[in-house]
Amino acid sequence: MKRINSVIIALGLALTLTAAPAFAAPVESEPVDAALAAPEAQEIFVSVSGNTIRITGAAKQTLVVYYVTGTKAATYSIDTEDQTISTSLQKGIYLLKVGKFVRKVSIS
Repeated sequence: MKRINSVIIALGLALTLTAAPAFAAPVESEPVDAALAAPEAQEIFVSVSGNTIRITGAAKQTLVVYYVTGTKAATYSIDTEDQTISTSLQKGIYLLKVGKFVRKVSIS
């Protein structure tokens, strides 16, 4: 009886997996001009050296720094495409968030 149940389950699984591609249709999309894309869609680069954070590609956005626990540590306004921010953060691990971009960094 267990063998019959196993065979039925195996056949059902095989039919399900082989039938799945028939339902998937390719999605056509048009290319998006990077200048028209949302700021979050553009590439943002972050580098940290000591207490200095350098951010490129995030003009007119806000940098929010969080402790690893999720508590907000600081907020900075990013005015230019390439901005360097001097912080007074203590040594430790922090999360940097700009729009939807999030990066874990170490301040030393």
